Amino acid sequence: MSGLELTLFAAALAAGLTGTWSPCGFSMIETIGPVGHRGGRSTTVAACVTFTFGALCGGVVSFGALALAGKLVHGAGGRFAYGVAAVIALAAAIAEVRGTAIMPQVRRQLPEHWRRLMPMPVAAGLYGILLGLGFTTFVLTFGVFALAAIAFAVGEPAVGVGVGLAFGIGRALPIALVAPVADRESGIRITELMAERPAIYRGFRLGDAIALAACAAALVVAVPAGAAQSEVRPGADPGAAGDGFVFQRPDGSGVFKRGGDEIALQGQDPALGNGRIAVVRGDEIIVLSSANAAEIGRFGAADVDALAISRHWLVWRARTDGSDYMRARNVTDPDRPGPQKSLGKAGGAAQLGRPSLDDNRLVYARATRSENSIVKRVLGSKKTTTTTLLRSRFEGLSNPSIRGGQVLYVRHSARADRLQLAQVNGGGRGRTLLSRRKGTLWSTSLTDKRAYVTVISGTAPQQRIVSVPR
Repeated sequence: MSGLELTLFAAALAAGLTGTWSPCGFSMIETIGPVGHRGGRSTTVAACVTFTFGALCGGVVSFGALALAGKLVHGAGGRFAYGVAAVIALAAAIAEVRGTAIMPQVRRQLPEHWRRLMPMPVAAGLYGILLGLGFTTFVLTFGVFALAAIAFAVGEPAVGVGVGLAFGIGRALPIALVAPVADRESGIRITELMAERPAIYRGFRLGDAIALAACAAALVVAVPAGAAQSEVRPGADPGAAGDGFVFQRPDGSGVFKRGGDEIALQGQDPALGNGRIAVVRGDEIIVLSSANAAEIGRFGAADVDALAISRHWLVWRARTDGSDYMRARNVTDPDRPGPQKSLGKAGGAAQLGRPSLDDNRLVYARATRSENSIVKRVLGSKKTTTTTLLRSRFEGLSNPSIRGGQVLYVRHSARADRLQLAQVNGGGRGRTLLSRRKGTLWSTSLTDKRAYVTVISGTAPQQRIVSVPR
């Protein structure tokens, strides 16, 4: 889960909790509690369950719909939208700190007659939906409005659903916990403290302010750090390491670039890593020194169309008879490489993506009919396991590059392609570095300071490589 998502969920939970101080919140405690009906405690428990479920549904509908609307209107991860949302979140935080009266205010009460016309669990479920929607009754924090704006700005339905669930939990939890004991001394004492101690409500609004300020900061961090910088045109398939850079021209020829000099490589699909360059030449892979582009090793490998190289390993993808194969060799001594290792196969509708290496850590994309994923393998260990870093059933995931503790990749959707930077060890989908609504983002490379990606656009595809700060 990304930092932005965590702060959003925390703010939504806090906003939901603050809503308990509304007239509707107090009336709900009494309505579904033992004194609000004749069904006994079993009915109260059932009503608390349906009320909680209703609040969750209402939150999902409200904030999920806003996020979906944002995706349809402007796509996901828009720089301008994130900036506006950050300003709104900060303004809301300041208003919470100052204790500003909530405006605009929704003064609608819950339909009291429902509990007389319906079984209490049914009525409680409907009450929960209205409270979970957030805008159909009294609003007790500016956080509700700010979260609505943020959900629209982020434009990620999954994030909107998460915000809705967190808000629904916050809306329902205090009521569902207090209602069963509303007729007991402890329950009466709790409601008296809530009603008679304005400082408690004030404290919750300050908590909302802190959460909203954190959201504003997270939104600023999530906005791309700078404009894209053109590196090569025309060119594709970047490989960056140290002060060197390799890429491929549209005619298939590989180029090694260092400083202002360009060296033509006698091969295709170049890869760069740890002072070495690898290229494909016919049915062979050639290993070169990045110091002077001199050959230091070669071996046979047919149908190769993508490479990755590090100090100890060379990994390549081969496409044969409609299937993709991922293979590797230890090249600590490139003149006497180790035996070939098979790392996997994908046939039929399944595909394997371009490999990327950081020492002995390998990442690549895998696409099947039902799911797209990015996986990681550690080479050279006695027990080689495959770890799924990211997966999606509805969006494309492609072209990962690994560097240190982060992985760069492209997320494809119907609205836009986004260059994402995520944590290798569980950081969610990560933050957006670059978004393109027109054209395609493709192969990537990652260094300590910059992220590189191929941009393909135009009716007769024009390839260029751009970079953005990490």
